[in-house]
This record gives sequence, structure tokens and C-alpha cells, in this order.
Amino acid sequence: MLPRSLVVVIFSSLGLLFSLAPDLSKGYGSVAFSNAAYAQDFSEGDIAKFARAAFAIEIERRNVEQKISSMTGGNVPEVGCDRPDNLTKLPDNIRNVFVDFCKFSKQTIQSNELTVGQFNAIKNNYNSDPAIKKRVDSELRRIRGGS
Repeated sequence: MLPRSLVVVIFSSLGLLFSLAPDLSKGYGSVAFSNAAYAQDFSEGDIAKFARAAFAIEIERRNVEQKISSMTGGNVPEVGCDRPDNLTKLPDNIRNVFVDFCKFSKQTIQSNELTVGQFNAIKNNYNSDPAIKKRVDSELRRIRGGS
């Protein structure tokens, strides 16, 4: 069974990272954001795609956090893909690691056949709708190998 604390960590992190979604397709200098609304009735397929993407992003987020921690002597700045102003304040080497993570996150969402807006809509509903939370948690347990 997936520990509740892991689920909280995953979605807390994703909440920080994806309150607004970055569009990095034009390069770092022109980050654009979108928070398009989508219907709140999600198919089982959409829930499964979301859970796979969220799980992969969380694993990468932990790796990035560890890498930045080793680069900074343990000080990991609080930044998010949805807060580009904070990125500009970082040293180039750390900013590059973080921008790569934001690109990875967007690509992971898209490779799971979701738009960033759909991903954000499910994430927002996860935080506010117990039925969606239950469905996502069930899928995350399945992904981790526990029913």
C-alpha cells in the first residue's frame, strides 16, 4: 500500500510545480504560462495517465533536489516551474538543472498523452475532490505494485 505520506509529498510537490504550467517550447527567455480549464469528469484512462506522469515527475524531482543539494551544500532554493521570477535569481548552473526539470515534467505529461492543462485539472481536482483522490491513489498503488 502506498504510504499516505508519499502521496502527500508527491502532490504537494506537484502543487508547487504545476499551479500554472510552463510552456518552455520557446526557450527559457520567454516562459509562458497557461491554466486552461477542463471538464472535471475524468476517464479511468486519464487518471492512469495522470498517475504515471505524476509518479515519474516525483521521482525526477527527488533526483533534481538531491543534485541541487549537492551543488549548493544542502541549500535547495524554493522555486517552481510556475514561478519564473524565482528562476532568474538562481546561479546559471542551478537554474539550468531546474529548467531541465521543468522541460522533463512537460515532456513526461505529454508523453503520457495529456496536455499540461489536463494534468493541472486532475491535480487540482485531486486536492479538492475525494472521489478523484481515491481514484488517483488507487492507481498510484497499482503503479507501485501494491493493490
